[in-house]
Amino acid sequence: MRTVLAVDTLGETNPATGAEVLMVKAERASVDPVGARKFRRLELSAQALPDWSTPAGVLARGQAVRHALCTHPGVQAILDHLALAPAGQVQPLFLKLAGGDAEMIPWETLCDSAGEFLALDQRWPIGRVCDPLQGESRPPPVLSLPVRLLAVISAYGIPTQKQEWAALARAVQEARAAGLPVQLRVLVADDTTYQAVQASMAAGLADVELSGIEKTSSRVVQDIVAWAPNIVHFFCHGHAGSTPSDQSLELATKADLSSQAGAGSVRIRTRQLTDMLVALPNPWLVTLNCCASAAASSELLSLAHQVVSAGFPAAVAMIEPVDASDAHEFTRSFYRSLFADLLRASQQLQQPGAGAPRRVPFEFTRAMHGARSAVCDLHGGDAPNARQWVLPVLYVRGVEPLQFDAPPAVPQGQSAEFTQRAQIVAGWLQQVRESLDEAGRLEVMQRLLAQVPARFWPDVNGQFGGA
Repeated sequence: MRTVLAVDTLGETNPATGAEVLMVKAERASVDPVGARKFRRLELSAQALPDWSTPAGVLARGQAVRHALCTHPGVQAILDHLALAPAGQVQPLFLKLAGGDAEMIPWETLCDSAGEFLALDQRWPIGRVCDPLQGESRPPPVLSLPVRLLAVISAYGIPTQKQEWAALARAVQEARAAGLPVQLRVLVADDTTYQAVQASMAAGLADVELSGIEKTSSRVVQDIVAWAPNIVHFFCHGHAGSTPSDQSLELATKADLSSQAGAGSVRIRTRQLTDMLVALPNPWLVTLNCCASAAASSELLSLAHQVVSAGFPAAVAMIEPVDASDAHEFTRSFYRSLFADLLRASQQLQQPGAGAPRRVPFEFTRAMHGARSAVCDLHGGDAPNARQWVLPVLYVRGVEPLQFDAPPAVPQGQSAEFTQRAQIVAGWLQQVRESLDEAGRLEVMQRLLAQVPARFWPDVNGQFGGA
C-alpha cells in the first residue's frame, strides 16, 4: 500500500519570503484520519530551509519538513501510523507535487519523530508523483524479455566515464547470471569509454551494440527511438536553466573531444526528450544521471517532472549537481536492485497454470532505497551531513502503482515454430562466430528473426538464456 500526500499551491505568496504558499492533504493512505483528505495551509518553503552546510544540515532540513507536514493533524496521524510498520513491510510514501516551489523542497529528507530518515529505511522509500497532462495516459507496459536498455554515456570533461560503463556492465552480468536476459545498446564519445565497452565485449559480454554519438540532437533522438529500449539511461551534463529553451541534456561528440571545444555540442531540449520518450513503444523508465535534471524553479518544472507529466511511466533524476563518483555508485546499486525486482516480476508473470497473474504491480522505490543507502555509505554513512544521498529523486506517473502486463500468449503450435526457427539461427550463429563480426551477426539475426518475438531469440553468439 502506498501513501500519497498531495502538495498544491494556494495561489498567493508569503510577503516575508516571496515563496508560494502551499497546501497539503492526504490523497491515499492505509488509514483515514478525520480531516486528512482536506487541504490545510503548509508553512514550508525551500528558501527558508536550513543550509546544507550547517552542522547536521540534512537532518535539520528533514526535521523542518516533518514539522511543517505535522501541522496538518491528519497528515501527522498518517506519518505516525507509518512508523508502526513492522520490519519487512514496505509502504512507499509519495509526494504528489503541483510544481513550482513545491518541487524545490527536498522531501526525501523527511525524518520520523526520532530523527531517522524515512527514505533510508526500506519500509518507507520516498518518491514523487505527477499526473499526466490533460489526463493523458498509456496502457500498462509489457514486461517483455529480454530487457532492452540503451545507455548514453557522454559527459564532456569527466575522466571517469568508463566507470559508469563498468557499473552498468556489472549489473547486467549479475542480472543475466540470475536468469534475467538483458540487451544493451551503448552510445559513447570518449575513446577510453569506447575501448572499455569493446574490451567487455571481447571478454564475452554478449548482446551489446556500441555506437558513437551522432552530431545533432535529432539524429541522437532518432537513433534511440529506432532501437525501442525499455529503459533509457543518460550519463551526461544536465542544464536546469531558467527558461524552457535553456533546459536540456548536453552530450559531447567525438569531434567535440578532439577539438577541445570546452562543452558538448549536442543539446537535447525538454520538448525533444519528452517527444522521444513518449514515442517509444514499450517504455518503463528513463534515468537522468545528470546534474540538476530534477532541479526546478518557481516558474519552471524540472525536466524529469515534465517527462513524466507528458505520459512517461517513471524517471529518476538529480535535484542538484552531483559528483561523478556518487553518480557511478548510484548506477551500480540502482540497476542491481532494479534488475532483481524485474526478475521477480517476470517470474510472477511466468507462473504456470490458469491462475497465473496476467498483470503485476511494480514499484521503482525499492531500487531507489538501495541506491540511496549505497551513496550514503560512500560518505561514511553520515546521513545527517552527507546530502549526496538525497540528490537522486524518483518521479512516477499517477497515484496508482505501475502495472506490468504479461507478454501476449503465443499459441502452442506457433511457439514451437518460433523456437525451431530461433534454434536454426542459433546454430548458424555458432558456426560463423569466428568469421563474422558481432555487428554482422546481429544484423543477419535481426533480419532472419524479424517475425519472431524477441524472447525466443538467442544472443549474437547463438546462446540462449542471456548467459
